[in-house]
Amino acid sequence: MSSTRTNDVHAERDRRMHAERLTTAAHAGKSNALRRGTTSLERLRAPELTAENVRMDGFFEAITLAQYETGLWQALLDTLQSSRDAVATWHGQLAKAELEAERPEGGMGNPVADARRHLWLEANRNFARDAADSFRRVS
Repeated sequence: MSSTRTNDVHAERDRRMHAERLTTAAHAGKSNALRRGTTSLERLRAPELTAENVRMDGFFEAITLAQYETGLWQALLDTLQSSRDAVATWHGQLAKAELEAERPEGGMGNPVADARRHLWLEANRNFARDAADSFRRVS
C-alpha cells in the first residue's frame, strides 16, 4: 500500500471519528434541551404549585424555549445524517442560528407572536453558543 493511500485511509478514518464525536455532541445538546424542558414541566406539575408562588408564564417560556432549542439540535442531527462533511454541516447550522439570533426583535402587534419570536431568537442564541462550545470541546 502506498503512503498516499495509507494517508487517505487514515484521513478518512479520522474524519469519520470526528463526525461520530460531533454527532454524539449534538445528541448531548438535544438531551440537555429536553432535560431543561422536562424539569420545567415537572415543576409545573408540583403539588405545592399555586398561583401565589409562581408565575405560570415563566414556566411556559422555559418549556417553549427548550422545545425550540431541541428542534435546532434535531435539525443539526438530521443534517449530519445526510452530510459527508460533518464539520461544514456543524458550522453551517451554527451560522444559520447566529444569523437568526441577530435579526431585530421587531413587534408584530400580537403579544403571543412577539413572545414566541423573542423565545425563537433566544433559542438560536443559546444553540449557537452551546454548539460552538461543543464543537471546541470535540475538535
